[in-house]
Amino acid sequence: MPKGRRAGLLMTGVFLCAGAAVLVRCYRSGFFTADRGATNAASSAVADIDQGLRAGDPHALADLMRQVAPGPGAELQPATDAECAGLIKTLASLRAGYLKFQGPARAGAITAACRIFDRFTKEPAPARWVDALQPLHDLITAAVEDADPYPRRSALAELAKLWVWVPGRTLMPVEEQALAEWKGAFHPGVVRTLASRDIATRVAAVACLGAPPIDEMAAPGVPYLDDENIDVRKQTLVSYARRTMLLTVDMLLTRMNDPDPSIQEAASIVLKTRGLTQEQISLGALIFSPNPAQRVSVIPLLRNRTDLDPVIWLIQLTRDPVESVRLSAIEALAGHKTPLVERRLVEMARGDASIVVRAAAGKLLPTAAETTAALPPLPASGALNPKAN
Repeated sequence: MPKGRRAGLLMTGVFLCAGAAVLVRCYRSGFFTADRGATNAASSAVADIDQGLRAGDPHALADLMRQVAPGPGAELQPATDAECAGLIKTLASLRAGYLKFQGPARAGAITAACRIFDRFTKEPAPARWVDALQPLHDLITAAVEDADPYPRRSALAELAKLWVWVPGRTLMPVEEQALAEWKGAFHPGVVRTLASRDIATRVAAVACLGAPPIDEMAAPGVPYLDDENIDVRKQTLVSYARRTMLLTVDMLLTRMNDPDPSIQEAASIVLKTRGLTQEQISLGALIFSPNPAQRVSVIPLLRNRTDLDPVIWLIQLTRDPVESVRLSAIEALAGHKTPLVERRLVEMARGDASIVVRAAAGKLLPTAAETTAALPPLPASGALNPKAN
């Protein structure tokens, strides 16, 4: 590494560490105390900081961090109308100088910007709060697309909180629309980070996408339950544990066969919060086992159960990719002549890839004389719900 670049990185680290040390102390700055009298000296200091931020000066960033991060016990104060223009200018200065900072400092710039933005959550937020959206959007977008993983992960962590961010004031319809569009504009960039080769970035992206209240926005993170990396899979379980419409019971049961024991344990915990017993979890793990012999072995265990509905589980097995498993499931369904079963048998008799399976299903179908009513539609795949006692 060139000597100048090494010295620059060292200097950046020194200033960031110094800033962090100061933040640990009970710093009572003008951003967070009730005493925020506007003096010429203070205005000059803010102007100097903004100028330094635009130049990518780590000294200016350290000064800003000391001002915007509340110390222990310090109360976040609402931004006043008089301060609003200055805060927005500082956000714009951070964006202007963003690429001039070293990687760790760029991560700090994101944190500082979001702490400024936090002040608009306090009531009464100034009417001009909406003018802060654009500079913060540009700054976070630049960080999400940054080649350096540190600012990327910082931006994703902040976005996880911003999905539910609202200002401290009653919004007019036009403001609600502006805020919704602002949040939505981040989404494509976050989704792209899921493809990052950096494991920590993928973990942060999954955590970020698990946070928005709208399922459609959160959905792209669910497939990472099958990621090759343990930490990414575990984060998916944690982030989507309560999202029952996205992370279904059958998805969780597939993780009971995960090669990593910690993933199995995490999946089991989530399944128990969904109401499944340990025995039901064990049966489900067999149904979704990668070993066909184990999938066949569970069928006799399901045949005459009364504590759960065996039909749904057996129908799941009629969709198995292995012919022998489908045949065994059809045989077990012979004792459950319900409209639901008959509908599935019709589907198999007409469309199964195996001629042997089509014949086995056809033998169990009712004759024309026995059919007296239309069959109900088959529920969506994945509804492996235990039967209520």
